Amino acid sequence: MALTANRDVDHFVDQEIRRYPLAAGAEVFKGGFVGLNSSKYARALVASDKCVGLAYEAADNGDGGDGQRCVRVYTQGDFLLPLDGAARTDVGKAVYASDDATLTFAATGNSLVGVCVDCPTAGQIILRVDTYHVVA
Repeated sequence: MALTANRDVDHFVDQEIRRYPLAAGAEVFKGGFVGLNSSKYARALVASDKCVGLAYEAADNGDGGDGQRCVRVYTQGDFLLPLDGAARTDVGKAVYASDDATLTFAATGNSLVGVCVDCPTAGQIILRVDTYHVVA
C-alpha cells in the first residue's frame, strides 16, 4: 500500500562491517571468508555457501548454540590476497572461494566473493569484496 504520511526509516551508515550470528559450534578466524549455512547462520566459509565477507575478527562459538555469539565481517573493501596462478590478465574477473582461505577463478561448486581489481604480482590479487552484486 502506498504511503499516506511520512515515515522514519533506519539507515545504516557503516556499510563496511556487519555482525552475523554464528552457527552452533562454529569457529571463524580473523581474515577468513565467512559464509552462511542453510539456516543462515555464519561459519567459516564452505564451498557453495553464500559468502558475506571477510572476518574482521576471530570468533568462537564452539560451545554455543545457533546465534549465541556473533562475528564481525568486512562486507566490502579491497584486500591483498594470494590466488595461485593469478596474472594481470585476470583483472576484472569474478573471484570465488572453495573454503575460508582458498581463492579461485572457477565458479563451479564455489562461493562468489568479489572481483579481481588488480594483480600487483603473480599469484597475488587485490580482491574487491562485493558478495551481493553480480561482478562478472
